Amino acid sequence: EESNFRNKFPANIRTEDGHIVRSKSEQIIDNWLYHKGIIHAYERRVPIEEEVYCDFFIPIGQKVWIEFWGLQEEKYLKRKELKRKFYDQYKKNLIELTDEDIGKIDDVMPIKLRPYLPPTFSFD
Repeated sequence: EESNFRNKFPANIRTEDGHIVRSKSEQIIDNWLYHKGIIHAYERRVPIEEEVYCDFFIPIGQKVWIEFWGLQEEKYLKRKELKRKFYDQYKKNLIELTDEDIGKIDDVMPIKLRPYLPPTFSFD
């Protein structure tokens, strides 16, 4: 199902750090992380038994997986719930973002990320 999703929605939008993402919202997230100096990967496999890929992975501090939930289709919503279950089951630090968050990313991201980043990290 993961590979079907990736084939259905090909990545073709370039970010400022060279990643190729699937949506304008993912581009905004990636560019925000890049400009804040936060090391990140796009579409990294989550290290669990099941084949699950996150939208973004931050390997510094307490590792964080970021999911942007951008669609409201029934099949997508079922996949969303399954992925949430895996993150919870394997005790992975998950940050969830929605379309509403993208419009206020400068306010939302520091609040959501701060608990997981090293205490010396500055968003300035």
